[in-house]
Amino acid sequence: MQEIHVVGAAIRDGKKLLAAQRSEKMKMPLKWEFAGGKVESGETHRQALEREIFEELGVAIKVGKFIADGYSKVGDKTIILHVYEASILEGVPRAAEHAQLKWIDIVEIPELDWAEPDIPACKEIIKIYGD
Repeated sequence: MQEIHVVGAAIRDGKKLLAAQRSEKMKMPLKWEFAGGKVESGETHRQALEREIFEELGVAIKVGKFIADGYSKVGDKTIILHVYEASILEGVPRAAEHAQLKWIDIVEIPELDWAEPDIPACKEIIKIYGD
C-alpha cells in the first residue's frame, strides 16, 4: 500500500482558528480541513507547509509545534496528514483553491463537518486550547 504524506496548518490567532472548506471539485467535497498539501521530495514538513500555504492562501506563515497525525484510505493509498500549529507572518488569507475560508472560535470546531484525516488534530486542539 502506497503512503502519501501531506501537511496541514492549524493557523491560530488567539482563540480563533482558520478553517478551509474543500471545493466541490476536490476529493471529500465541501468537508472542512486545515489548509496544506503534499510533501514534495526533499522537503521537510515545515518547508512543505510554508510553500503550500503560500500557494493556497497567499500568506507567509511561521510553523509551530506538531499537533497530531491523521489517516485516511483512498483506494490502495494511505494518506497520512501531519498537522502543525502555525501563525500568519504576512498577508491576508484568500481562498484560491477552497470553497471558502472561515475564522472560527476553537469551541466551534465540532460544529463543522471535518475531513476524516483532520479530526485527530481537531480533538487535540480542543484539548489544548478549548478551555
